[in-house]
Amino acid sequence: MRDIICFFILIITFSCSKPIELKGDWKVNALMVDNIKKENVPKFPMISFRSDNLIFYFNTLWVYEIDGDSLFLAYQEKPEKIAQAFKIDLIDHNHFNLNYSRRIPIDSILGFIYIPYQSQWSKIN
Repeated sequence: MRDIICFFILIITFSCSKPIELKGDWKVNALMVDNIKKENVPKFPMISFRSDNLIFYFNTLWVYEIDGDSLFLAYQEKPEKIAQAFKIDLIDHNHFNLNYSRRIPIDSILGFIYIPYQSQWSKIN
């Protein structure tokens, strides 16, 4: 009986916890391309999460939605059509990782290859 009560207390505690707030400006700290850490991180524009699910990502204004561990970006004019998707790992209130695959066309095989990217971001105070 005691174990059941503890189990329900844990469920209530985790279900009532406040989600991590992404609003604000974020800068890139690290970049991995095809599971290899880049020593010199390129100067990416900051990501800026705003109210009403708006985000500036690579100097373009998008509408965003977070669903589970996925971050979806859509154009403001067509918010129902997903333009980009990422896996987001929320580390804490000041850090997160974005994972995505970059599609690269290969002319020699008339096809594409997918290269995994992971970027690590921290909040700018």
